[in-house]
Amino acid sequence: MKLYKNAYLFKNDQFVKRDFLIDEGKFLKIGEVIEKNDNDEVIDLSGKYVYPGLMDAHTHVGIFQEKAGNFAGDDVNESTSSSTADCRAMDAINPFDPGVVEAKNNGVTTVCVLPGSGNVIGGEGVVFKTNVKNVYKERVKTPKRIIKLAFGWSPTIIPRMQKRKPLTRLAVSAILRENLEKAKNYIHKEEKDYDLSLENLSLLLKNEAIARIHVANLEDIETIVRIMKEYKIDYVLDHATALHTNTEFAKSLNVPVILGPLNVAGKAFQTWHLSFNSVKDLYDVGIDVSIMTDAPVIPLKLIRLQMFFIDRLKIKRSEILKMFTLNPAKVLGLQDRLGSVDEGKDADFILMDGDIFDYRSKVLKTYINGIHVGGEEI
Repeated sequence: MKLYKNAYLFKNDQFVKRDFLIDEGKFLKIGEVIEKNDNDEVIDLSGKYVYPGLMDAHTHVGIFQEKAGNFAGDDVNESTSSSTADCRAMDAINPFDPGVVEAKNNGVTTVCVLPGSGNVIGGEGVVFKTNVKNVYKERVKTPKRIIKLAFGWSPTIIPRMQKRKPLTRLAVSAILRENLEKAKNYIHKEEKDYDLSLENLSLLLKNEAIARIHVANLEDIETIVRIMKEYKIDYVLDHATALHTNTEFAKSLNVPVILGPLNVAGKAFQTWHLSFNSVKDLYDVGIDVSIMTDAPVIPLKLIRLQMFFIDRLKIKRSEILKMFTLNPAKVLGLQDRLGSVDEGKDADFILMDGDIFDYRSKVLKTYINGIHVGGEEI
């Protein structure tokens, strides 16, 4: 066992000095003073600050490689069809991509990687920790599988170039309904030929998967709500750029929201309402907000930039920290295992030389399952 002594932990908006004991990759015990046993290895963290590992529930890291050059590492969109439910992000991820390595060195311990938004139905996402070497063997299994959908303008971009359906929001909704109907019929067939696309869509209808839906405009969100209710599908709103413009409607949805990336140019129609203030607007009506980088749109190594800007909104810092830790864990159904420094959870944490909200503070070391895997000291 490893016994860490005299660390500053951030609890209830204040720093408290704590010891913690790690055994088999888990936080076994956390307390004001933990006595050393004969076989314990003791590490003194005096003057150091410990935070839970950062999490991002919406990235394309490793599938849209950051330094591969040209299109050699761009596998984010399978652009041959508007419905590619049979595709899996896991099959295209390079775990050694610099984007993954830099994430690990800057305190990001867990990511969800999704196919892009060039298709109405993009395929299956995957969750893994940033020290991964084999994504299939080491992926973090979620209670429900993850199916990526996209609404609005994005799934019409590639079809416009190829002069095929969908060219409008009308067709985006029609394509999704058509494929969900096929999946519904597929479920009830006694004899059927195996169809991977319909198998994966069937998971949504059987409540064995959750829909992660790229969306920006309010009218598209309203359409999503109608379709998800019609087919009784659990879902999360990703990006949700304009949701804060109708907070009463937002509150009525009772679904998680992943906002971001927030510090990008807001000139396109879909990002017209882009604002850091949307975080506070949705938080104030009780929505569990998570923050994404959409990496590599914003590289994961810069994830804390959004934290600094949100801090200006005067939300409690403990609540802001949850947007980068516990709330993404909840979105993924992993809150009992990840997202905070608590007994029984995975020992994924970062060691810093100061307050995480101070831009001058560095991530000295990143730990995953209690093992030192990265940080600025590497």
